[in-house]
Amino acid sequence: MNSAEEIYRLMTEKIAGLISATDDQWLEDLIESDPEVREKWIQLSAIQVPPPPDPWIEIIDFKPRRSIYRRILPWAAAAAVLALVSLTAWKWNFLFPPKPAPIAKINTDVLLQVAGQPTINLSQSSGAVTIGGHSIPNKNNTLFLNAVDQLPEGMNTLIVPPGKSYEVALPDGSVVNLNASTRMDFSFATTVPGREITLNGEAYLKIARQPNRPFLVHLPNSTVEVLGTSFNINSYDSSMVKVSLVDGKVRMKAGKKTVTMKPGQQAIFNKQAATLDTQPFNATVELSWQKGLYCFSNTHLDEICQSVFRWYGVKAVLDKPELASRTFTGLLDKSTSMSFFLEGIKATTGTDYYFTADSTLHFK
Repeated sequence: MNSAEEIYRLMTEKIAGLISATDDQWLEDLIESDPEVREKWIQLSAIQVPPPPDPWIEIIDFKPRRSIYRRILPWAAAAAVLALVSLTAWKWNFLFPPKPAPIAKINTDVLLQVAGQPTINLSQSSGAVTIGGHSIPNKNNTLFLNAVDQLPEGMNTLIVPPGKSYEVALPDGSVVNLNASTRMDFSFATTVPGREITLNGEAYLKIARQPNRPFLVHLPNSTVEVLGTSFNINSYDSSMVKVSLVDGKVRMKAGKKTVTMKPGQQAIFNKQAATLDTQPFNATVELSWQKGLYCFSNTHLDEICQSVFRWYGVKAVLDKPELASRTFTGLLDKSTSMSFFLEGIKATTGTDYYFTADSTLHFK
């Protein structure tokens, strides 16, 4: 057990907290006796793994008899995986410098299309925007539509581009935090009997409780009815819509099927199978995007392609269909560079990549 590859593997296991007691003692002795190994150990152990986000409610199933579902992917395991991915990518970056990524110019501004008015660029309107003659606070990536009593009627559209997120405080007091590559259609009206929005993408919603005015969220092929609650919606894939309930009560309807969720449950509508089912969900996996973290848990490479576009605004394709079955696991910070991310995928899955002249990313 003295090859460079084996020593490197043990170092990564030690930092990730996965090393056995026997291997740990052997490595400690080697670090003590070999100056070159000691220098490499100092370099590797200096790499910082981002701390976990604020604690999430991770008690997935409230029935004690089914405690096996309480934590599907605990933070400690996710952090260990991140350490391994980070260290492996470090190794690849050291031996093979990352390839520069030619990024095509994309829209990076959050846009608000107001009925009967020119489109408002929220990213370039820090402080306040004018809607219907009213000055609306727009600061800290949040538009405060609840700051005034009356706004113009009609449907409006908020568009969040790749790599960004934005929060909206709706006129009724509800708050919607939209993830990258997400669109929301909504009305400013507060006098109509119902409250409703249409959502394509991903968002975390905190709905103001108004028992006599249900809140409806229209999704691809389904609708969510809310009375007052906090939940996450992921409709990036219109054929596989997921609603994850944190607290309160939510009812989801798709076709002739309806399910009611309790906190800790997730409803999944599968269009192809025509099913609407509930299951426990992992808060780290589903909610960490709000903290600027992205969790991949045995995520297939074809799904990674979609994430690359939402994250970096770059189109990604697979050169060979069989690559879709390869999986990647890791918990990465939103500020992670594309080169680092791609090298991590390459190092852990063996999938190489390249860019074409039109800035398309190819996995090969």
